Amino acid sequence: MAEKVKLESISSQSFEHEADRAALEALKKTVGFDQLMRAVSRLGADQIWRVMNESSNIRLSERQVGSVYRIHREVAATLDLDPAPPIYLAHDVRLNAYTSGVDAPFIVVTSGLVEGLSDAEIAHVIGHEMGHILAGHVLYGMVARSLGLILTTIGDLTPVGSIIKLSLMSALAYWQRCAELTADRAGLLACQEPRIALAVEMKLASGPGSRIARELDLDTFMEQAREFETLDGGKLDQMWRAVLENDRSHPWPVVRARELDRWVRVGHYQRILDGAYQRRARSVIADGARHDEPADETAQLAAVAELAVVAALARTYGVHVAPRIPEAALHLALGSYVENLEPGERVVALYDPSLSGHGDRGVLLTDRRVWTSAQPRRGAYFRDIDRLQLVGGGLLSSVGIDVEGLELRFHTKSVRDAFADALSEGARVFRGTVPERTGS
Repeated sequence: MAEKVKLESISSQSFEHEADRAALEALKKTVGFDQLMRAVSRLGADQIWRVMNESSNIRLSERQVGSVYRIHREVAATLDLDPAPPIYLAHDVRLNAYTSGVDAPFIVVTSGLVEGLSDAEIAHVIGHEMGHILAGHVLYGMVARSLGLILTTIGDLTPVGSIIKLSLMSALAYWQRCAELTADRAGLLACQEPRIALAVEMKLASGPGSRIARELDLDTFMEQAREFETLDGGKLDQMWRAVLENDRSHPWPVVRARELDRWVRVGHYQRILDGAYQRRARSVIADGARHDEPADETAQLAAVAELAVVAALARTYGVHVAPRIPEAALHLALGSYVENLEPGERVVALYDPSLSGHGDRGVLLTDRRVWTSAQPRRGAYFRDIDRLQLVGGGLLSSVGIDVEGLELRFHTKSVRDAFADALSEGARVFRGTVPERTGS
């Protein structure tokens, strides 16, 4: 077996399926989505899943099912995911695996999967789950698994709860199916054997069993997948597929195989192995204590400002705070409207513009300045802010802040006010005084 190519700092944007991003943007604009996210916070869903996992499943290590644990470590090294998320084994005869844990992700594989797949196939599945982590899918995947309990809460609090439930369930399920196509590509990059990855899709369709495994033929399965590509090509077919797939968390295995095979055939997979892929921007995200003592006054003030900004924004829905800033959104911000960051400058918060319905309204805070996509390539340093003008919204305009001529726009007043507090804190640290605040 050839040695695997290590994909150093690979970004999920390199293997993201085009339907994944579009479905996620549509989900965020669905009526009731903001309430859904707040319900997740109220219910403590992340902690619930963590407790369920720790109390029910076996944490793998060199001493606990070491063969699978070693595969897991090798996949983490291939995808350059450090630290590697812990992996657990669940008693379940089905071929299944999932990832949970927003702050500290973990992977669960079933006993049916471990017994029913080869080592190379297990590597594909674990790579698939690590793809979910790299692509920032974990929060929404956890919401999907907790959907019944969460939507019951929303229904009790909302007069139009039943309508919201229906639209949210449909939008979330559709995004979840699209996200699986992205993760399948990560699985292939982990095992680096296209036939192995396609064989996993075949076994997901057939189910486990030694007799079945001996008599399955991958070439025949792929003929079926390519024939389905023709069958599934019309608008009527797409409509019926939406109806038939609606209650599924994953696309049909034949569709998954077809999409993965197509990605390989057009050459994207090989280009990544050849080194032509986008790297992660994690080095600019504030992710814990600074390793070096700040060398100058600016760096010292930035370290204090970082904590103040994060504290002002940490509980505000719609704002991503480091280190949980979605990689794809960060890449877009750094590429479209942020000039080169200064040495040591760290990104601490990112406002997600998709919530407002205006894709050109992103706002990003570093530990020393603020940027907005509404005015590309122009930012404002905290040290220069002596006035904040709060701008009210109207029927056709969103609320905002005028910062030294820089216009920041937000989808709700609460987000705007949280950003005003963060900017005030940043200015206070660098200037020693709180900027004047006007407007309402």
